[in-house]
Amino acid sequence: MENIRAAIVGGGPAGLQAAISLSKAGMTPTVFEEHPSIGQPIQCGEGLSIHAFDDFSIPIEENKLWIDLHKKCKLVFPEGRATYGDIQAYMIRRDKFDQYLAKQAINLGAEIITATKVHSIQQNSEGVILTTKGDETKRIQSNLVILAEGARAKLAQRLSFVPPSPLIYGFEYKIEGEWREELEFHFDSEKYPYGYIWIFPRKNETNIGIVTTAKERKKRLDNFLKQNNISGKILKKMGGPIPMKGPIPKLYCDNILVVGDAAGMVNPIFYGGIRMGMTSGEIAGKIGAKFLTSKKENQFYSLSNYQSEILKFKFMDEINLKCHNFFYSRSNKFLSKLGKILNNQYINRISGREKIKVLSNLLKEPGLLRHPKGLLQIYKGFKIARDWGF
Repeated sequence: MENIRAAIVGGGPAGLQAAISLSKAGMTPTVFEEHPSIGQPIQCGEGLSIHAFDDFSIPIEENKLWIDLHKKCKLVFPEGRATYGDIQAYMIRRDKFDQYLAKQAINLGAEIITATKVHSIQQNSEGVILTTKGDETKRIQSNLVILAEGARAKLAQRLSFVPPSPLIYGFEYKIEGEWREELEFHFDSEKYPYGYIWIFPRKNETNIGIVTTAKERKKRLDNFLKQNNISGKILKKMGGPIPMKGPIPKLYCDNILVVGDAAGMVNPIFYGGIRMGMTSGEIAGKIGAKFLTSKKENQFYSLSNYQSEILKFKFMDEINLKCHNFFYSRSNKFLSKLGKILNNQYINRISGREKIKVLSNLLKEPGLLRHPKGLLQIYKGFKIARDWGF
């Protein structure tokens, strides 16, 4: 049986960042990716906060990785009223982005094995035994395993400490032509319950998708395109599951850490998770390296430190889930009133006369005033989502 020090299951941004982090600490991790190539299939809207480029020292001049920088987003409520927000997000080329991370990991000493699926994991006194299936079936002993297997998290969910994470599903078109100037989010609790339709313009093309708990997502998206006279050539269809309720309660056990979508590292308001996933991978790599070093030196370093470090970040604050639960359970009537009092306002620039106007409008809506705690949760949750929702 082959022996390795660190195995990473999944070659998406979270797993690859874990490989980079481990490699920088002098480890030689092995990444197992079930698909034939890194970066495929694409299952996201391809928006990424500019802060991620700073967090992980990704050079902005690597312009093969991104297409456009957006500095404004538009939130559209029922009856068409809209509010705006300052935001800094790149539209990335997701396949190129993942391949860039893979190249960095390999250059630092990591090994990436594609077209190889990890079918099972079994804990033992030495660590974890992985059973893989690629060109041949293998059993591999590893001292540390980082699970970055994606939203369905089949391996993670077989471990008793990881509860199944509720999933919501997205469906998306890449359409020829730039159909908007800014990022748009269209909310409608009847048509798109617990979700929204997004419009992410890119150079000469636009990603338009839907995320919702409702069925017939394609039909609902097609109706939206028809109603908004969007009829460009469809270049690609994409979609997949997304963790719905944010991070799971416990992220580690003996010799195992869980990161990325497998750990629910997705903002429960905008359902984006690249930056959160990479952050979890970065921390898991650092903690994992200390764990492996201490094991070699017959000392003890607990993997629980991973959980402690992650909890320091705002995206782990319970306000995110509270905002999700309150906002997405509101009726269209409530959302329309919210849109009315915020109509054409930049929500993160409201001050002076604008603040007085908003407060005056709010006083005219007793239906909203009955929920002061909920309104505060929306404000705080969307403020965090601005930085961590992509």
